[in-house]
Amino acid sequence: MSVLMSETNPLHLLHNTVKSYEKDAAAFYISNEKATSKFAGRFDFKQFAKKIFDPIETEILGDLYVKLLEESHQYMHLHQKSRVGAQGFPHSFVSVPELLLNMILAYQLPQQKFVPFEKESKESKEGGEEKSEEKANGEQSGGSRKKRRSGQAAKKGKNVTVNPRVTLTTELSLKLLEEMLKIPLAAESKMWKTAKYVLCPSNCPKQLELFGEIIAQNTRRGLISFNALTFFMHDQTLNRYLEDPITILHALYIGPLNAQTVEVFAANRSDDFRQNCREVLRTAVHASKDPMTFKLSEPDFISKSHPDHVNYRDFVETVNQLIRDLNGEYQGSSGIHTGWACAAIKKFGQKRYVDKTWKDENYYDLIWTVLAQRPHLKKFVVDVLEKNYKDYAAAKFWRKMQPYQMNPTIIFNQNVIREDPLKPTEDFLNFPPKMSHIYMVSTEKEMRDFHMLLEYKVSREGVVHAGVDAEWSAYVSPSRATILQVAFYDCTYIIDLESHQISFETYNLVLSYLFWTPEIIKIGFQFAEDLHQLRAAFRNCAVLYKPNNVICVGKLVMDLMDEIGKMENSEEIKRDWLPFLIEDSSSTSGKDSSIDESVVEENNHNESISNESVNEGPSNEGEEGGEGGGGGDQKPVKEETVKQQFLNKGLSFMCEKLLGRPLDKTEQCSVWDRRPLRCLQLRYAAMDAYCMLMLFEKCEEVYSKIGLDVKEFLKKQSPIRISLPLLSEEKL
Repeated sequence: MSVLMSETNPLHLLHNTVKSYEKDAAAFYISNEKATSKFAGRFDFKQFAKKIFDPIETEILGDLYVKLLEESHQYMHLHQKSRVGAQGFPHSFVSVPELLLNMILAYQLPQQKFVPFEKESKESKEGGEEKSEEKANGEQSGGSRKKRRSGQAAKKGKNVTVNPRVTLTTELSLKLLEEMLKIPLAAESKMWKTAKYVLCPSNCPKQLELFGEIIAQNTRRGLISFNALTFFMHDQTLNRYLEDPITILHALYIGPLNAQTVEVFAANRSDDFRQNCREVLRTAVHASKDPMTFKLSEPDFISKSHPDHVNYRDFVETVNQLIRDLNGEYQGSSGIHTGWACAAIKKFGQKRYVDKTWKDENYYDLIWTVLAQRPHLKKFVVDVLEKNYKDYAAAKFWRKMQPYQMNPTIIFNQNVIREDPLKPTEDFLNFPPKMSHIYMVSTEKEMRDFHMLLEYKVSREGVVHAGVDAEWSAYVSPSRATILQVAFYDCTYIIDLESHQISFETYNLVLSYLFWTPEIIKIGFQFAEDLHQLRAAFRNCAVLYKPNNVICVGKLVMDLMDEIGKMENSEEIKRDWLPFLIEDSSSTSGKDSSIDESVVEENNHNESISNESVNEGPSNEGEEGGEGGGGGDQKPVKEETVKQQFLNKGLSFMCEKLLGRPLDKTEQCSVWDRRPLRCLQLRYAAMDAYCMLMLFEKCEEVYSKIGLDVKEFLKKQSPIRISLPLLSEEKL
């Protein structure tokens, strides 16, 4: 058989792929065993996919994806293999469809490519730019290490985003989706987040509508894995196509359904739908009574041979836990997940010892809270410090510690930097002089005083602008807000949401007044996720589900960019009022704004996906998913516009381009439930809320200069409306 036939015949290609994976995985894990460092990383499916797919012609590769997935089940049956991997390394084993899914997603993700500037363009600029370059060098030498590296890289070239070889048409994306829906994955896998991006990167409404129909059809036929079903139940766009509440029972029979997924699935639906959801939950409770009822209550469309099918004992455990959680009676462990704890120790050790973006106090806090919750990880922590980072002094210190006697939130840290949180910095955004105090609210009296202050401001000023933000710890499960920051123009209040000195009634009183009062304009950035974390801490505070006048400053900036773009003198306006936008794009070209390949196996417990996007709606570009494209080499995408950069890069970038300096994000992933907060945590928390006011002021100023009223754009923003908990009015 010719080489071409072996490359394009699905069964032969599958056989070669499996053999190659077994060999490459064995070599990878054996080399990691021999390595002195425990920071081994993951098997690189991107490089493996390139090895398999690169020799295949682009024109046939897309259809070959589908054929491979279709034939993978037959291959496992013929070879009597349910999973493949490296012998002796159990964690390397995956099913053949899952192996293909990893490969296809890794291969189809955009990637960053560094493109050096052409020699000719350099020579043409040398004469006129020598002095400016020397000046830039002088400025960079005094800046942060990260800025100096970015500046040096910007002079040599720039990063461009390179599209994958195969452009997925709508028809091809639908075929791939139908095959991928059947692939069983681990319940905690995040792969469907990547799959949705790969299959529909533009979030085209027409394409998503077709996706929804395929998902609903496969769900009705029982041809969907638990991981896929719960992902789409949780997706606020696509879950609308799952119109039958029986989907809840379906999910319970094939996996460990959690309360958050049920709440999102039932949120903002009709009263009849939500009532039917409660009836389905009653059916699940009834089915958990005995094995016979369990069998009789199972939906007919679920095959007995479904790869994710659960047994009676697991079903009972899941249903009992689900009902407790839906009733607000969470009884599980709040300790950090062991896998995430190990990953965090490695990940942030890299930031401390290699990138130098974390300080000793940050890493010390992390190790303390991890060991206090998971004492058995003490040896792991010591090994990482010694073998990965050669910090023998720190390893010796932690070896002597007694984790069982440590409190995860009361941390004795001698490395804490003690300085005024309002002290200006050289590289990052600073408070203006009028911002004079940061107050911590942690007692009943202080909370009552804050409530009186809010009432006084409303009565005196009429309209009150307040920057709002919340922080929560990534190192507890489930997460919930631990502090709420409220910034006024002259001071910022940081409310301790876990203080034992404040009653629940007072918390409810103050939060209800703050978020219900329409005269208080709450200015946040993608604040829906913050509200979600606040609701996790105060489940029965009804106002948090339907707050008044919560404004997203990101949307306000997007509207401003749109209005300026419509004007003939847009460049002049930017030069006069937004000078930081008029910069050489090469100065930011070194910053990667694309999706990293590692997202294929993403399991990031630290960041949550916000329900609110800065973008007002999905892009209408590429509605046919790139119909007609499919051949040719990889093509670099055009450089991002400023608006696209705002959409992709977040609050810090927005501050840099509108206010002149970025935010210092060092404390973003710190231990936010520790008490007391460190000085640098206080600064970070206060600035995250105060920058909302600074951005709002800037927007208000520029809107006024171009003859527009910012109030009209505030009115355009849709209010945040979330359904109350499913069982809040009617417990089971």
